[in-house]
Amino acid sequence: MNLNNIPKHLKQYIVDQEYERYTIIDHRVWQFIMNISIPFFKKHAHSSYYDGLNKTGITFDKIPSIELMNEKMSIIGWGAVPVRGFIPPWAFMEFQALGILPIACDMRSRQHLTYTPAPDIVHESAGHSPIIINEEYSNYLKLYGKIASKAVFSKEDENIYFAIRKLSDIKEDKNASKKDIIIAEEELVEAKKSQTTPSEATLLSRLHWWTVEYGLIGKINNPKIYGAGLLSSVGESQNCLSPNVKKIPLTIDCINFNYDITEQQPQLFVAENFSSLTDILLEFEKTMSFKNNDSKKFQNHLKEDVIKITELNDISINSIDKEICELYNMFFNKEIEAENLIKKLDVDFPNEWLLRFELYQNNHHLNYDWVENLKNYLINYNKDNLDLNNAINRALKLI
Repeated sequence: MNLNNIPKHLKQYIVDQEYERYTIIDHRVWQFIMNISIPFFKKHAHSSYYDGLNKTGITFDKIPSIELMNEKMSIIGWGAVPVRGFIPPWAFMEFQALGILPIACDMRSRQHLTYTPAPDIVHESAGHSPIIINEEYSNYLKLYGKIASKAVFSKEDENIYFAIRKLSDIKEDKNASKKDIIIAEEELVEAKKSQTTPSEATLLSRLHWWTVEYGLIGKINNPKIYGAGLLSSVGESQNCLSPNVKKIPLTIDCINFNYDITEQQPQLFVAENFSSLTDILLEFEKTMSFKNNDSKKFQNHLKEDVIKITELNDISINSIDKEICELYNMFFNKEIEAENLIKKLDVDFPNEWLLRFELYQNNHHLNYDWVENLKNYLINYNKDNLDLNNAINRALKLI
């Protein structure tokens, strides 16, 4: 898709993907996620998922190029642009109405491999793009964007957006202190308190959350996953199918359920089919005010925050572990013996599980004590984080 015709006010959100900025660790995290996700989603995701990965330019062994994704997606009437972190929901919806998928180009850390509250390229590409090949779902997304762009936004909506974005970025920043996180959480609580009555935009955002982000489809007792938040969460995608998560038939009533972006969801909504999403959206549209004066007032307010948005776009949540990257390169270039690498990891990087996994994957066939020790380390790694521990053990079973 030719992206030259993107409206000027949307171009402020577009950034350079800076593909060369991704480290070897970033690519290995991506590959690890894809390796355990694809077999699971072939069974538990909507049937469009696997074909959608290929048709939208999702690579399995390395982080995809958003430019190449754009070329692939143009065949199905969509495009893709790189953005940084959360962009305002009103901007996201306008992109969506134009058939353009904004893709956050930051990559989650291996510490947050199973889930990150900050938008990243796993969520935006491998999560959002595959199901777009389904025509009914694609039409729903574009129609949603058009209708949502007519919604009345409030100043409180904007305050909540900036508070959510700040919190999500801080939670992904490994240099952030507990105090930083607490302050950001308190700011979000205060921002939400200021909104006594949900606006049209808030209600529509809930519909988006329970469909596009966390939607299930099919039979209530055996649903399939199509929501991007689930398709990009190694942990919650498994947990959501358990009886512990309540399944509710999707109706317009889902707009009465708020959500927390930093926690796994206690209930999910199951759509009968994709056409029912459009029916519910049109049902909500009938209740909307379409007050042009309010819309113009809000658009004028947005222009005042260009500087704030630019500052957020300049923040990078990726941090480069130079010494670890050097060890990865030495390992893959066969410049260090496996046992010497293990000794180095034991002394300097006792929590570096991913490189140990790579070591075990390459040497699991050898009958040495250090190989067995690696396996035991991985099996028992970080049992306090059950989702990560489960993901590692799932990966071990695939070797």
